Amino acid sequence: MQYSIECGLFDFERGLFFLIFLRLIMGLFILLAFNVLANTSVNAINSTLPIKAADCLIVDGDGNILMIDEAISGKYSIPGGSIIGDETPQMGATREVFEETGLHVDIGDMIARTYNSAIFACTLKTPTPYFIDENSRRVLMAWSAPHFGKEVTRVLLLPNTPAVRSHYRFPEHKWMFPQWVPLVTPSDFVFSPGEPEDLTPFYRSQLSALQSFQDYRAGSRSFTRFTNAIVAAGSLITPLFFLLSLVFIRSYHGHRATLIYGAGLFAVSVFTLLMTTIIEVPRPYFIDPVFGEHDTLGYTLPGSMVALTTFLFSWLLLTWEKEKHSRGRRGLALLGVVSVLLLSGKVLIQGEHYPSDVLVGFSIGLGASFALRQLRNWRFANRTRVLTSARFWLLSFVFAAVLGLWIHKPHIIYLSAICLGTYCSLLCLKIYPIYVSAVRRHAKATFFVMASVGVLVLILMDNIMTAKYAVNEVIVALNCATGWAIAVWILVVTPRVFRQVMR
Repeated sequence: MQYSIECGLFDFERGLFFLIFLRLIMGLFILLAFNVLANTSVNAINSTLPIKAADCLIVDGDGNILMIDEAISGKYSIPGGSIIGDETPQMGATREVFEETGLHVDIGDMIARTYNSAIFACTLKTPTPYFIDENSRRVLMAWSAPHFGKEVTRVLLLPNTPAVRSHYRFPEHKWMFPQWVPLVTPSDFVFSPGEPEDLTPFYRSQLSALQSFQDYRAGSRSFTRFTNAIVAAGSLITPLFFLLSLVFIRSYHGHRATLIYGAGLFAVSVFTLLMTTIIEVPRPYFIDPVFGEHDTLGYTLPGSMVALTTFLFSWLLLTWEKEKHSRGRRGLALLGVVSVLLLSGKVLIQGEHYPSDVLVGFSIGLGASFALRQLRNWRFANRTRVLTSARFWLLSFVFAAVLGLWIHKPHIIYLSAICLGTYCSLLCLKIYPIYVSAVRRHAKATFFVMASVGVLVLILMDNIMTAKYAVNEVIVALNCATGWAIAVWILVVTPRVFRQVMR
């Protein structure tokens, strides 16, 4: 019995050794086969998945690679994207390059497969102008691209350096560039200091005035300092400024006033974003490189931030209660005028907008404030709950979400998330009603500080999280979650916390 057990153990150990040996041999064969395949097709990272996207690799005579600076991720990538419908990979690559860069290309051979994407060697059909920006980068004048401003902030010719690779979005691409670039026929790029002849007389006259202003600014050190101060002051008016204005209205004017003002802010934002999408006009910076480097989204018409700033102060002045506050209205009006002038000066100095765009933005903001006052007066006269009902904010969410997805505008999608957060907050307040209004001045200031700190924390967390991801879908989801949370924080969480603190 003992002998048989020992024989069994011996046979088991021998079989286990043989199995391990067999797996080692198989592993060696697999490695050998992998090396053979790698040597025969060094550019095939993974060719087992179906092709669902197509990218174009375009280079110049110096080996620089044409890349786009993505608006959502903030990373570099080569132009390309998903294949739509019955498109072939070549057709998808041609379409994506035009949408993102405004360039027409000839599609060459497929030089690589990266997971589910095909990389093509592409050449430009015609010589393409570029200029040198203040950071010594070669920038293409791509303002006519259909998706410029929505997906792409600028189009660049960049060298294959560690700094560029560290800012590149797709890790499976950047290490293969030394092998891919020699396979691409260089395209013809032409240096050009500017193309003002492409402008209509209406915009050419405005650009000439802006150029004269810049020349005078460059020749006067004191005037340069003054304009730099204007830019610094105007830069304080950011999207965060308008989020904090919601907190201010909630703290000092109440719950319903916040919903009405928020509806106006939402309408102006969507309208201006929609105009920047459907109206294509040349931007001064991408026509004439005399203006400094800056990041702006969309086209120039209208001045969106000017419209929002005008709407904010006009609305505060129109809803000013003279019986309760006999003083301060003139000071608020002066502050509004100064803010609009500083912001207008900032966008003109930096070449973000033409003077006509600023005037259009001012008109939109002023008109929206008067229209909202008429709507508010009609609401109170007819005892309706328009602008403050959950149904209105649900419909606003659906409208903005569908519109944002349709025209591929992420900023409208972010606004839809705020609308959804407002809808959820109103449902919560129906079930657990709590409408806290700070009566005394010091209580109002305390409420404002608490709500503002919460908004700043949410935005900070969003910036930290999105900095770790380069995938557009992740960034959009995080920004939407932040927008939803801000609405809930202002309308639901802060009042409950405030009531507990003030007891």
